[in-house]
Amino acid sequence: MSPKIAFYRISPSVFPVSVTGSRCDLDCPHCRGRYLSGMYKATMPPDLLRAFMSAKRQGARRILITGGFTRSGALPIEGMVCAIEEGKRRTGLAVSMHAGIIGADLMERIAKGCVDTILLDVIGSQETISCYLGGAWNVRDYERALRDARRCFKLLAPHVLIGIDRGRVVGEFKAIDMIAAANPGACALLVMTDSKAPGQEEVREVMRYARKKINAHLTLGCMRGRGKERLAYEVDAVDTGLDGIANPSQEAVEYAKEAGKEVFVVNDCCVHAPNPISAYPLS
Repeated sequence: MSPKIAFYRISPSVFPVSVTGSRCDLDCPHCRGRYLSGMYKATMPPDLLRAFMSAKRQGARRILITGGFTRSGALPIEGMVCAIEEGKRRTGLAVSMHAGIIGADLMERIAKGCVDTILLDVIGSQETISCYLGGAWNVRDYERALRDARRCFKLLAPHVLIGIDRGRVVGEFKAIDMIAAANPGACALLVMTDSKAPGQEEVREVMRYARKKINAHLTLGCMRGRGKERLAYEVDAVDTGLDGIANPSQEAVEYAKEAGKEVFVVNDCCVHAPNPISAYPLS
């Protein structure tokens, strides 16, 4: 178990942009586009280029490109690649992308030209994909996507969505197995926040399994309930030996200090390990 833990302050260092606005073909019950509603909207290439410039003016170090997915589980990004390349060239910002299951050729193009970090939500249950998300892709597609992304990008950082299927834990352990087999540079665990959240003990079991299986920078992401539940997940993350927590409560910070952890604050997305530019120790 690491004697250190990083606490991530995402804003204003990370500037999130949706290339589909609030639209998503999947329209999953837990989201209905609301997670996209607070992002900068850039549905056309000129809009995306303006997003880069706005992010730079506001002091961001990284732009996060995301949006709604198609029924095939992909972010519709093909028409935006040139704008991303130009925006990166003009601003020098790091680029992360929540791309979904895209093809190997597109992966290679964006990895060479503009995207530093690729994020991928991994779902381990076919029932969840087909019946809950309404998707037309297969669990096995993740194995290919993980393998190709690991080969192409500087950093592959998959996400595990605990309780994605109506609060049930049904495919999370399979997702962790696929991620571990891909040997990524980082992984984030998220806990679904709708009314049907998973139980705390179930979340704890997934955390423990992930820590056992994934030999990489492992963090608790920014989506993880509210109030007492949120603090309980944070305490479990510290006890389980996760390497970081996004947007932690002050209670979690104090708990980590009392547990003897060396605490760092990092101004970046939680999948990025501390470095001298983005991190500083918290006394």
